[in-house]
Amino acid sequence: MIPKAVFVSLLLAELVDPALTQNSEEPRVAAELSVEIIPKEESMLDAGKTIPIGDAALFVSEVGKVDSQPIVLLHGGLGSRHDFLPLAGHLAADHRLIAIDTRGHGRSTLGSAPLTYHQLEQDAAAVLAELGLTNAAIIGHSDGGIVALRLAASEAVHPRFVVAVGAHWQMPSDDPTREIYQSITVDEWRGMFAEQVRSYEAENPAPDFATLFDATAAMWLGSDDKAYPGRSVRSITSPLLVIRGDDDFLVSRRQGFDLVEQVEGARLLNLPFAAHTVLKDSPEDVLPALKAFFSSVSEAGEGQD
Repeated sequence: MIPKAVFVSLLLAELVDPALTQNSEEPRVAAELSVEIIPKEESMLDAGKTIPIGDAALFVSEVGKVDSQPIVLLHGGLGSRHDFLPLAGHLAADHRLIAIDTRGHGRSTLGSAPLTYHQLEQDAAAVLAELGLTNAAIIGHSDGGIVALRLAASEAVHPRFVVAVGAHWQMPSDDPTREIYQSITVDEWRGMFAEQVRSYEAENPAPDFATLFDATAAMWLGSDDKAYPGRSVRSITSPLLVIRGDDDFLVSRRQGFDLVEQVEGARLLNLPFAAHTVLKDSPEDVLPALKAFFSSVSEAGEGQD
């Protein structure tokens, strides 16, 4: 058994956002063209609307090229749509991006339904149906990637493609990650991710981080059919790209390799020296593979017309 202190230090190293310690006031300049300025991150994904789902209300923000193919962005646990800001800054010029705050996260209310991956799947499917986007592509990170896999395996939506980043497709009882999820406490999380919690408490309509943390931790530890997608991923027919940082201690190499073996035609990008938060830390390292994947999906679609 790994000591709890080691778990906490690893979690901090994996999940802390380096952007929080940097000057976020300066606009980012695209590497390709010195005259092209990526929109200032703080100005993106702020505007949006809420969509009622039962007794919860989900916040949805949209940016990018309105007449292009839509890509839905699903964030990870205890995060928000803002986690996609670094990637959105690179994609918005050419893609229509729709970011959803998971129930209880960001500007979305929690509602009374138990927080499960099945519930989040139903929430996302309902939002996409309301927006007329049941064929939209999906990029999901961590919990959002798990939800994306569940969606793709369901019949509720038919994603144009799916990108699952740092996502478990199953969680065996002996997976070391379970011990991490069992060990971390809400006070430890508050201490490690104070800025994240402050952001949540500032924008959520009914902030209660302790309740949200407990609900999310219970979801992480789920083991029934409302939890991880498991063998249902075998029914995925949408093109699938699995992305994993090779230094991701939450999601093992075996998880990534086994997932692509379950889904016909799936591709795996295992990035060396990258962590669980690769989309936030170094989106420029992911972009070449994303663009190649987008192109391959477009070419395959044209070939079927």
